[in-house]
Amino acid sequence: MAAQIDMPRAGGVFILLLLLISAGSLRAQTVTDKRKKFLEEILSINTPNEHRFPISRRVSLLDSTWKDWQARTGELPPDFDNMPSHPFLPEPLLDEKGRKISTREAWNARRDWIKKEFQHWVSGSIPPAPGNVKAQVLSDRMEGKVRVQMIRLQFGPQGRARMTLELMIPPGAGARPVYMTQWTHRSWAQLALRRGYITCVYAAADGMDDTEAYQALYPEYDFSLLMRRAWGASRVVDYLFTRKEIDTARIAVTGHSRNGKQSLWAAAFDDRIAAVVTSSCGTGGITPFRYSDPQYCNQTIDDICANAAHWFHPRLRFFFGREDRLPVDQNLLLSLIAPRALLMHYSIVERQLNPWANEQCYQSVKKVYDFLGKADNIGVFPRMGEHAVTTRDLERCLDFLDDRFSRRKLHWENVLYYANTGTPAERPPVKPVFLSARYSDTTAFKPDKQRILHNLQWLLGEEPPGVCPARITPGLPSRQDWISSITGRPQVPGARIIHLTPYNSMGDHLSGMLYCPADTAAHKKMPVIIYLHQYAYAHGFAFGYNKDGGNGNSKLFRKLIEKGYAVLAIDMLGFGTRIEEGKYFYERYPQWSKMGKMVNDVKACVDALTGFDDIDHQRIYVLGNTIGGSVGLMAAAEDERIAGVAAVAAFSPWRSSNRQYESLRTYSDLHGFLPALRGYAEKPGEAPVDFGEILSCIAPRKLLVIAPSLDRHADAQAVRRTMNNVEEIYQLYNAPQQLEFQTPAEINRLSDNMIGQVLRFFAG
Repeated sequence: MAAQIDMPRAGGVFILLLLLISAGSLRAQTVTDKRKKFLEEILSINTPNEHRFPISRRVSLLDSTWKDWQARTGELPPDFDNMPSHPFLPEPLLDEKGRKISTREAWNARRDWIKKEFQHWVSGSIPPAPGNVKAQVLSDRMEGKVRVQMIRLQFGPQGRARMTLELMIPPGAGARPVYMTQWTHRSWAQLALRRGYITCVYAAADGMDDTEAYQALYPEYDFSLLMRRAWGASRVVDYLFTRKEIDTARIAVTGHSRNGKQSLWAAAFDDRIAAVVTSSCGTGGITPFRYSDPQYCNQTIDDICANAAHWFHPRLRFFFGREDRLPVDQNLLLSLIAPRALLMHYSIVERQLNPWANEQCYQSVKKVYDFLGKADNIGVFPRMGEHAVTTRDLERCLDFLDDRFSRRKLHWENVLYYANTGTPAERPPVKPVFLSARYSDTTAFKPDKQRILHNLQWLLGEEPPGVCPARITPGLPSRQDWISSITGRPQVPGARIIHLTPYNSMGDHLSGMLYCPADTAAHKKMPVIIYLHQYAYAHGFAFGYNKDGGNGNSKLFRKLIEKGYAVLAIDMLGFGTRIEEGKYFYERYPQWSKMGKMVNDVKACVDALTGFDDIDHQRIYVLGNTIGGSVGLMAAAEDERIAGVAAVAAFSPWRSSNRQYESLRTYSDLHGFLPALRGYAEKPGEAPVDFGEILSCIAPRKLLVIAPSLDRHADAQAVRRTMNNVEEIYQLYNAPQQLEFQTPAEINRLSDNMIGQVLRFFAG
């Protein structure tokens, strides 16, 4: 019997299907449009310059530049709105669904996920082990008592892939540990040979690189250069496992800078490597991408990908400005090495690194070592010096390997500079103060202003009693802190520099540099800008950020000098030349705070400037970027001698702090600037004071707040609400023209256009 069809109902179902298909297409189109919009933003903030350094090569076999790759593939950025934000480092012992990892099985699953995600977003995919490695001895000779062999490995499709290596085998019976490093670092291997290691130097470095051909031999895999070199190192390990002289349980790999990166990647993806020592490897090595954006003044994603386009997969560049959305970060990669031995070695003042960021990575990875019961197998070795490594550094790294391989019992201590973030002092709590919706006049506001300043001082801590310096006079350049000779200082042609050095310092033995226009008329008093730097832990104000490369602060200071301003610059506590000073701060001053000291130092700068006859004491301004902006705002709230403040990407309100905008814990836990805020981490709305109140205390003086709309660290809506409240206070003082709020389509960096706005504002 034929089926009966209800035509009206069938028609309704058909229409419903059409509507569902249409809605689905609309959603898909909406997501696509959104991703295209993201691409427009990414293109606007990424440096347009490709292959900025001679080392840069093609980004892939088919593409010369990142834009070529994007145009050919049509690949769009991910839908960032549907990706979780982790402003702090992603937790290695939480799985991708946020569940705590408590078993080895769960950890192994987490490891597999990290490897998969890292290959997709950062390194590109790798082929499986070829399984057909064959060796040819090219030469075999004795150099004294050492046997030296040059060997060529062949493997892969039709055996066309190769890897050249040199083995140096010391005399003696029994299996020996192996020290592997790249062709560039043969002299490192010589030192290890003296210690009794079999040393292996392999051709995966700029000077000699057999891995370049892998790109064409494995076209279905898109592994980047660093991952090709790491994968090539594993082929060396394949061979080492065939040699009876080798103790296969004690194979170590090490490298410096870009070779330090590939050494980490090799160990992360090859469990046969028992130890890795990485040296000054920076961004993409031990420095997390999240702590490599402009405010940290180390190498950013767009910079490293423009300088060496072939090191990483092109997808990584999508995350410049949205580093918090990157599913994996370097701490997760390093956690794959646990529980095997890992040493993180770097200089605390070299230009493209950030010692604070490196320590954050160490602390995160150590959680995995603790979980696996091998806490002593992870080490950190910070040193003082340039990027290049000395013999004393290498010998110390070998000490670490000797100790972990149970060859010699050597004392090892992990030296940390930022581990102590302070403990909130035991003091009576204060009642939070909030700006009223309406004040009748400034007299009505005055009691609240007094409470605001009281609560701000409560947060800053108890300043120990002190006195002003006896005299402040120009000093000799030769009496600068010697660390300045490593970090350098901004060079400003046409500027006259006054060195405020140890024998004639400001505040409590506070050094600084006062840059003055060289052609200032003798009778003319100069306005001055106190410059407060970003989270530039390695070098303070010495370098700064410049999206085009080079010394950003040299460029900034030159622009300010050309407009007739003097510039006073200092390293803030814990930064640059003052890293050691910050290390034991809370042991020395448990009742104070680092932020309190930084604010106090700004006041000391004002004290000093008022002692110079050629400085206009009525026009002492502060320009602060990111954390420097926060410090400047608090200092101006407390010190009415500061005539105005320009703050760039300076804050996100504490009371609106949440998982995406961890503003409160950034100051209390992450950097340890304000330990007293820690008690409000779970109740941020009860914070004693917030930036709205602090900024209101600057009224009616000049205040320029630049809050870039693409700043991932700031809650844009909360910042706008804050500024609306501050505007009410400026209206109360009949000084609305003294306040300016800008939200340029930028990230957390001080652009050329912003510098122009700052100059215009202070001059107005």
